[in-house]
Amino acid sequence: MQNFNYNAGIIYPNKFKGGIACLATHILNENLSKYKNIHSGVYFIENYGTIKNSDAIIITLQYENDYFNVIKIVNELKKTNPNAKFIAGGPCAIANPLPLINFFDYFVIGEIEGSDIMYDIITGQDDDLRDKYYSKEQKSGILISSDILDIFETSGLSNLELSNYDEETQAEIYYNELLSVIEKIKKENSIKRIYPKKLGLEDYPIEQLTHEEGAYGKAFLLEIGRGCPRRCKFCMAKCIYYPPRYRKLEDLKYIVDEGLKHTDADKVALIAPSVSDYKHVLELCQYIKEKDVKISPSSLRADTLTEELLEILELKSLTIAPEAGSQRMRDNIYKDVSKENILNAVDISKEFGINTVKLYYMVGFKGEKSEDINEIISLTKEIKEKVRKVDVSINPMIPKPHTPFESHAFDLSSKKKIKTIEKELKKYKVSVDYENFNSMIAQTILCRGDFEISEVLKSVKNPNELIKSVDKDIYLCEYDTEEIPWNFIQIK
Repeated sequence: MQNFNYNAGIIYPNKFKGGIACLATHILNENLSKYKNIHSGVYFIENYGTIKNSDAIIITLQYENDYFNVIKIVNELKKTNPNAKFIAGGPCAIANPLPLINFFDYFVIGEIEGSDIMYDIITGQDDDLRDKYYSKEQKSGILISSDILDIFETSGLSNLELSNYDEETQAEIYYNELLSVIEKIKKENSIKRIYPKKLGLEDYPIEQLTHEEGAYGKAFLLEIGRGCPRRCKFCMAKCIYYPPRYRKLEDLKYIVDEGLKHTDADKVALIAPSVSDYKHVLELCQYIKEKDVKISPSSLRADTLTEELLEILELKSLTIAPEAGSQRMRDNIYKDVSKENILNAVDISKEFGINTVKLYYMVGFKGEKSEDINEIISLTKEIKEKVRKVDVSINPMIPKPHTPFESHAFDLSSKKKIKTIEKELKKYKVSVDYENFNSMIAQTILCRGDFEISEVLKSVKNPNELIKSVDKDIYLCEYDTEEIPWNFIQIK
């Protein structure tokens, strides 16, 4: 039996179904498996409690609403893994680590392929990490939480004596002190995101665990590309995974061959922000189809959908994300798809027996008018006239960090807009799905949060408790672009 110097637990902080379909868990496990002195395993919400006396606990932060699970996991595992380093990574860690700064020792700011960053964090000391990843000119890849916490603790922000002032003056004093802290963090701890300039073969997880319960079924996950060439102003994935990078066709064919050889997958799930934007998508899909397995694309664009692609994919339903109902609003948010593109995609799909369409919309964009809401209804009705079944998913726009909309306010009137749309579309037997509104408010607070939110999270257990424990207007209002807490993260 091989002896390992270090044990690492990789955790997806939600159910097995989602975790097994999350490429990040496979990439992390593959990355650590190349080091002979590290043993790693992947865990989920169902079994993380079995981790004992580990040297490192690594949690991938894919969604803000998982934070309540994350905090529970961290608090429990700190008791059974007293010497472990707690490490966070993933899109939420890259975008804004501050809301969870109290719960992790390190945040990986970027993508790990082509680097030894995970190994260095697990096996090294803080001074070693600073020597390798920090210089006078630039810090990159790693946020050491203690560096940020030291600034907050020495600032006196949490010990301000404000009882002698009225509420307005209290808010002004606290706000000014907070601005000075944000400026100091930006000056002393500005951290540049790391990422591989090319997506190669060497770090790709071939021996993936598959299971029928996975979100894609028993599928091998094939990442075609990372980052998005489109211009949607609300999309965080475009910004934090910039620039868009696609894999070579020959590399993808090799990965498919090896993946199907080393797993029991009966399907290949194509992973990319927009699968149909890949210039070799037809050739790749034809190659996979010849392997006698099914193909499941994570996303398709209405304006790049073709008869040839639909013939190969053999889809049972079509998913389109118009995001907005009116062309005016789609132009405003840089969603480069027209009504003609959308209806044409539906018409083409019908030729291949597809009679179920899923539509994704958002409301709450700045400058949105009642006519824009009405056009969501009218566009959906027009599509329903063409197919047997239409399902709609609609949620408020959340102003995500590092996007062009990061400073915009969260629109509290979105709830009423969604209810209006639901009421009208029910007349046409269109089902409308949406997230709990408080959950969306909490997600906004969490993604835009600062050190104060990290303090509050020590004592709250769910979205409703979070909302009650903070002045939510501070986090839902329009931000001054110079005063954004996550400005110290350099994405580009």
